[in-house]
Amino acid sequence: MAPKKKKTAKKSASHPKKAAALKSAKPILIAKPAKKKLRVDPTFQPLLERLQHRRNEITGQVNHLEQDLREEIADNQNIPGDMADHGSGELSQHLSVTLMENDRIELDRIEKAISRIESGIYGQCEVCEKAIPMTRLKAIPWATRCINCQSRLEGA
Repeated sequence: MAPKKKKTAKKSASHPKKAAALKSAKPILIAKPAKKKLRVDPTFQPLLERLQHRRNEITGQVNHLEQDLREEIADNQNIPGDMADHGSGELSQHLSVTLMENDRIELDRIEKAISRIESGIYGQCEVCEKAIPMTRLKAIPWATRCINCQSRLEGA
């Protein structure tokens, strides 16, 4: 059974930026089917479950925001109003698009972390290849670098 994809919004003539943002957005996949039973390091099992739970939360949030945004754009096209009303609606729509993009970034990081757990390379710094401390992984489960390498990257 193929994964379900969220439909993209139709282009809006009066809101081309928002419609383009929705159209260019990657569809959110809901619950990937299990490929085969992988052996996950028991140390990382709680983190895997936490990542999967957060992935489901974000997917629901993004789907809800997309639906609300589509309805709001459709409503604003058909309702006359003064410039202040339309400006407020534009601001609300911009905020929704920004929130969706932030959620998509976090979702991408989560998906990569889950893939690393499944492939057995989770918890290893991608730069120095040393183990990332569990305290860091608990704080930031999608971390791909140890604190030293991340600090050097950020120029600290």
